[in-house]
Amino acid sequence: MMAGEQKASLPNLFQDKSRPCLSSWPEEVDELYVVSRFFVEEWRKFVRRPTRCSPVSSVGNRDLLCPHGGLMFTFASMTKEDSKLIALIWPSEWEAIQKLFVVDHTIRVLRRQPEEASPDSPLYVTEPELCSDCREGLLCQQQRDLREYAQATIYVRKVVDNTKVMKDSAPELNVSSSEVEEEREEARPEGEQDPDFNQANSNPKRRKVSHPNYGSYQKQGIRRSTRHRKVRGEKALLVSANQTLKDLKIQIMHAFSVAPFDQNLSIEGTTLTEDSATLGSLGVTPESVVFLKADEPVVDYAAIDDVMQVCMPEEGFKGTGLLGH
Repeated sequence: MMAGEQKASLPNLFQDKSRPCLSSWPEEVDELYVVSRFFVEEWRKFVRRPTRCSPVSSVGNRDLLCPHGGLMFTFASMTKEDSKLIALIWPSEWEAIQKLFVVDHTIRVLRRQPEEASPDSPLYVTEPELCSDCREGLLCQQQRDLREYAQATIYVRKVVDNTKVMKDSAPELNVSSSEVEEEREEARPEGEQDPDFNQANSNPKRRKVSHPNYGSYQKQGIRRSTRHRKVRGEKALLVSANQTLKDLKIQIMHAFSVAPFDQNLSIEGTTLTEDSATLGSLGVTPESVVFLKADEPVVDYAAIDDVMQVCMPEEGFKGTGLLGH
């Protein structure tokens, strides 16, 4: 009952459709509201499986604020690296959220047009304002976390000639069954096809959408999910920052059946060569994609001929007239 009511009140938020974007500010509104991504994900879990998950009662925006009550993110960071930590809410959705949940703190982004500024240069401000000191401390902590993690997931992708991904359909290693189940049960956006399977019907019917600007947001290519999308030939591994590159190569050997001395690993264009170095020092961070290019054995036909000659049995004087005497 509760899950159905909440889903009916916030259908686009549940299906992740027609979401606003700070980098392409919607013209019809001058304010957008901010909630934590964790709140949205936990709420979606409850709506999908109300008998197995606990209901969400509070928005919990205090996690986005510092102890002084200031915002921990800048406008620029919310359009880039911090976008995975927040979710943007339309004003109409915010009205529904206030009725359905306990709101501890209201966070919003405002677009203002100063009198002296040109129409193409609006000013964006946040309420509450940024706490610069706590923001700097957060950045330092994030850098430490990237170098001091334990049991984090990275993705190893096998490639050929640095371009073609190997089509290996083997299941990923070290991925828990609950994560796989949740991935399968996650609602797929309407009209979106699974890339791993060819659909028989190549012309699905277009469905109506409730937001008038949904078409424009589709054309802008707004990312619908921050979850890593695995491709064929890619496997997930659990690693720690203090383990060495040699340790990672052994894991890759078991996952891809490629010997460590045949592995050429790289990340973001940088080749990883020092086996004794730790993953943290090499810049391998959680959710990183490490590319694996395996050395192929070189066929030396001259050497093969030599081996064949040695292995051939000695025929002596066979076929000559000497054997008749």
